[in-house]
Amino acid sequence: MAEQAASGMSRRGFMRAAGVSLLGAAAATGAFGLTGCAGEAKAAGVTVENKGGCGDFNESIYTDVFPVKTRNVPVLDVESGIVRQGPVAFEMRDIPASEITRTEETDVLVCGCGLTGSVAALAASDDGKTKVLCIEKMTKGRGMFEGMGVVGGKKMEEGDNIVDKAEMMDRMRHAAYYRVPIDPIKLWADRSGEAADWLQDKFDEGEGQIDTYFKKGNPSAHNFEVPQTEIAFKSPQWSEQTVKNAGGAGIYIVADLANTFSKRSNADLRYSTSAVQLIREDNGRVTGAICKDADGYFRVNASKGVILATGGFDSNPAMLKAWCRAEDIAACASWCPNEGTTGDGQLMGLAVGGQMDPLPAAIMNFDFGSPDSFYASNLGITALVSAGIMINEQGRRFASEGLPFQARSNAITAQRHYGTDTWRVASTTQLGANAATILEKLEPFKEKGWAFEASSLDELAGYMNVPADTLKAEVARFNTFVDNKKDEDFNRPMEKATKIEGEKYYAIKHQSSILATVSGLVVDYNCNVLDYDNEPIEGLFAAGGASGGFFSGNYPRHIFGPSVGRCVTFGYVAGQTAAQGVK
Repeated sequence: MAEQAASGMSRRGFMRAAGVSLLGAAAATGAFGLTGCAGEAKAAGVTVENKGGCGDFNESIYTDVFPVKTRNVPVLDVESGIVRQGPVAFEMRDIPASEITRTEETDVLVCGCGLTGSVAALAASDDGKTKVLCIEKMTKGRGMFEGMGVVGGKKMEEGDNIVDKAEMMDRMRHAAYYRVPIDPIKLWADRSGEAADWLQDKFDEGEGQIDTYFKKGNPSAHNFEVPQTEIAFKSPQWSEQTVKNAGGAGIYIVADLANTFSKRSNADLRYSTSAVQLIREDNGRVTGAICKDADGYFRVNASKGVILATGGFDSNPAMLKAWCRAEDIAACASWCPNEGTTGDGQLMGLAVGGQMDPLPAAIMNFDFGSPDSFYASNLGITALVSAGIMINEQGRRFASEGLPFQARSNAITAQRHYGTDTWRVASTTQLGANAATILEKLEPFKEKGWAFEASSLDELAGYMNVPADTLKAEVARFNTFVDNKKDEDFNRPMEKATKIEGEKYYAIKHQSSILATVSGLVVDYNCNVLDYDNEPIEGLFAAGGASGGFFSGNYPRHIFGPSVGRCVTFGYVAGQTAAQGVK
């Protein structure tokens, strides 16, 4: 097995011969690197010139990694506004023995230390005996989230909230139009309550004074029933700004869990350390990984298993372009500050025969996007944005403003030019009691040309570059709907709607935005990665954003927290299963 130790991969037929040399050249010359481009790569026949983070590139570097025959589906080739490029760790080349500086031994190797990885590492090390090495390629683990979706558990009981498990499984499958296997959603429904209870125990063990609690939400979003599945987080250590900032508390939660793990005698936590490829032996078992730190490449032998907890690939523009719908990335902003989510787990798993969710990939998309980022609540203008009506570049209202986030986002990207020039139009009426504060907070956006204030709809239409007659007609029609309590165009619930009228009128740029991708390696009930024969790959587990079989096509934002709920539940189960074989 010495030759395999050098290469990091066996040759069991799970890697296609075609394209391997191309991919090797791409990885060796930096095609998967920080910038997403390299001049030497062109000489090797790989076109990866970076244009704003997502330009010309050779699709084969993201299709030849599949262990099965693939085909290309022609879609429009569009540039993307998403430019956030993280450092890609995955390498698909034969790494010679001369480059490997050392070999280390552990029981469980966890790749990634965000929410999923820290949970997996804690669960695997809970017995105090299992040796767990958790590596994170970034300088710290990060996460952006507010709460988690669970079925059952103590906090749900304390909140007198009973969630019907069978109903929730059906709702999740319905949201995916049943294009999902049986086990992943069943695993979440069966064990998310248990995982939530366990998570509170870990918070109690930690130093962050974090408590979980049931949070009741709006039961309806434009005729989408919203099940009450949210477990939220709080801590006396968090500032009001942290709580108000969408997802901001996630960073502190991840830090607390990682700190708790690092203090265990059987734990080894390392940052600035990445897994670059998995090792799969001739008997089919994944036995470890080739990793890299400041001293170079080293081999980690993991006697009990490897857990991929590397997240999605929202920080890899070329991969987004290869695997996502054109309209999902063409005019979208990206507001998550994480840069480590570059698809390493998906690519490493595919390279050793793992099964990927069917493409195009599902994304977690929102509206409230600015041209650069996201109108988070702490910016102070979301009340005005949310109260306005949705207007496209033709000056026409195009969707119900009461839709869930992802539905509004999809409606935006269905407009001309993928929603580059869509707006929220509001008036003095929508400012409400906090008018002075909102107008003060609006000033920076006006300076950037993302918001306009006018004394008439004619003037506002000029700023928006839309036909004034059309805009005025649309506003008048909407005002009639408010009077009649019936939206005849989009069936928006009108109970809280107010007329667009008053002394001043406002237009705010209103685009789509992406938080994360939510497609990954298909797993079974134990979080084992499956191959394309639907057989588990022994020794290989995936959880959170690196795992799949849970969503299809879109993220169901009208169901609260299934992504974070999956991260916690699957991280918990993967850690237990890898360490103790708990099923």
